[in-house]
Amino acid sequence: MSGPLRLRHYFTRFATLGGVQSILATHLRLDNRHNLPSSLLAFFDSANAVQAHPSVTGLGLTGWDSIRSARKKFRRHESGRAYDIPIYHDLWGLAFFGDRDDRSFRRLGAVHSQWPYLDYQLAQVRDGLDGIFTDSESIAEQLRASPDGLAPTRIRHLPVPAQVAPETSLEPPSPLAGRPLIVGYVGRLDYAQKRVDRLPELLQTLREENVPCELQILGDGAARKRLSTSFPADAPVRFWGRQSGESYWRTMARWDFVISTSDHEGSPLALIESLSLGNVPLFPKIGSGGDALAEAVDPGLRYAPGDWRGVAETLKNWQAKPFAAWCAIRDRCRQISRRHSPESYHARFREFLNEIVEAPKVSRNFSPHRPFRATDYLPFGILSRYRPQALYHANPPLRPD
Repeated sequence: MSGPLRLRHYFTRFATLGGVQSILATHLRLDNRHNLPSSLLAFFDSANAVQAHPSVTGLGLTGWDSIRSARKKFRRHESGRAYDIPIYHDLWGLAFFGDRDDRSFRRLGAVHSQWPYLDYQLAQVRDGLDGIFTDSESIAEQLRASPDGLAPTRIRHLPVPAQVAPETSLEPPSPLAGRPLIVGYVGRLDYAQKRVDRLPELLQTLREENVPCELQILGDGAARKRLSTSFPADAPVRFWGRQSGESYWRTMARWDFVISTSDHEGSPLALIESLSLGNVPLFPKIGSGGDALAEAVDPGLRYAPGDWRGVAETLKNWQAKPFAAWCAIRDRCRQISRRHSPESYHARFREFLNEIVEAPKVSRNFSPHRPFRATDYLPFGILSRYRPQALYHANPPLRPD
């Protein structure tokens, strides 16, 4: 086709999400710089929440909306909008909005994290896609192996883009022996995916195992208030809240280790940013991009989910190592983080996009006649809690003539 490709990104939120928000911001900045006119519709953000971003609009859905009402709002909002390639991040909404972009030149999906219904979701929407990119190699391998997936050449791993800490934020390492360790957690505070409810048990086990440490928590979310009351009054824990800019980097620069407690992840952006400061990762064995990052630093830094005594043993072992080994592993963390520059990510994205554009179109349009489903009338707040797989029931794809 002639002229620049116009991209339309779709996702649930932009204003408050964190890691995926940063990836979307990278696209909005670099897509346009490389002659790919780009915009984003955030389904659950209000217009006011994204007004500071001229390329972003909010559809304003809430937990009281249903698939049926969302389809009506989406149709009104997107009617007459011109673009060439819609990109559904985490595939969300493709199942019930996909019939509204039947004029698209190609259709892409992006998968940023693992979740229990990914295989089911992919089976529902695969016929409507020309390609999928993901920031996790383990997820890319899973998608390629899926019997309901696209051809392997249409699935691409793009290392997640991450900012690197400025040199002014770096602090020289200090020996671990003879002082309390600082273990940090950075990210969204929720119980469903991030499982921050495990942090009090972690800290209690470290105290029982006589590992002197302070737990520092950087981030915010719906679970913050409940989490803050889950620690004993004398617990060595500090909440920093949500920070940005230099204060964000300065806070993490004080840490020795950074821990994840998630059940499922893609390639955790906050982990990569933390690595750029030399923070040594402690990551659960959950089969994600985070596993691969931790293993690249040192295989012994991965732990079985919930094995806090194993984590305590790892910390003791590092306290006993020579200072030179501690300096070396911190340098290793920084080296790994530098592989994830936004420019490198976007160059790989453009290469993949060109391959999809030059390859034959394989996506089919979805039927505009959606079969009756009682779950389409249930509010999202109820649906996501009690019948989440219903979020992925797609219109049947139209068959070729």
